[in-house]
Amino acid sequence: MFNLMLMATYTPRTLTFVCVLAYAFALSVSSVAAQSFIAGEDEAFYEAYNDGWRTGDWSGRGFGQWCLFAPEYAAAEEEQYVGFFIAEAGKEADLAQTAREDKAFGIFANGTSFEETVAFRSFEQPLNVGDVFSLRFEFDGFNSKFERDSEKTSSVGIALHLQTAINDLSELREGRAVVLALIEGLSTYQILDADARFNTRVFLDPEGVEVGVTIGAAGRYDLQLTTLSDNVVHHFIGRTLKQAEPKGGETVTLDPQLNGFALFNLNGGKSNAYFGALQISRQERQL
Repeated sequence: MFNLMLMATYTPRTLTFVCVLAYAFALSVSSVAAQSFIAGEDEAFYEAYNDGWRTGDWSGRGFGQWCLFAPEYAAAEEEQYVGFFIAEAGKEADLAQTAREDKAFGIFANGTSFEETVAFRSFEQPLNVGDVFSLRFEFDGFNSKFERDSEKTSSVGIALHLQTAINDLSELREGRAVVLALIEGLSTYQILDADARFNTRVFLDPEGVEVGVTIGAAGRYDLQLTTLSDNVVHHFIGRTLKQAEPKGGETVTLDPQLNGFALFNLNGGKSNAYFGALQISRQERQL
């Protein structure tokens, strides 16, 4: 710390120089204090997935184990297919920039009915104000693989959840704070949160998108969407997280905690859904 008493003996030029140094020092301390670090990450090319992608798998850091959900169809229903796999660029012609080291997490759901697949994972620590959860997401569009299909609306995407655990598919529809999805019949990415469904007006990118969600205070968040075909960044600032419906005498908190995320493919049809580059960025505490 500079001794201000000594500054009285300095010339104006020297005093200016000292003040500049003090300001630069303050900026450097502030810069160091504001630095972020990687608190969580995982990739499909990690060793844990060499034998596939299954419930109970754990890899990287900052996340809990995977819980993979898909209905068990009767043997007679031979035209209903759901599953999870580690996609490889050399084997999947439609796998583009979502792949890291030529691999990504793949989810398929196609058949003659409404097939559902969801991968859920908790965060080791709830996301705090200033945290950024990011990942890559790719889907080429809705096309039925068979002559007949369900008339229900299909969707594919990512959801941030209030829950720390999920027991079955029905629970995955509850506690969703924010969803980024592609919805059958619409050509752009859609946001679903506390407000009405929001059209981002960002068209489906066959190369994939990088999604970043920054947690704000008082139940707010910012979403950043980068189209990987042209690296154009789209910002959606100050949106509101959807909170859990109060039960009985419960009160709703102004800062809902995000405890997990889900990757879903609900009757996506012919195209697989791909995900990768999972990461949590966290701000260091200021000194």
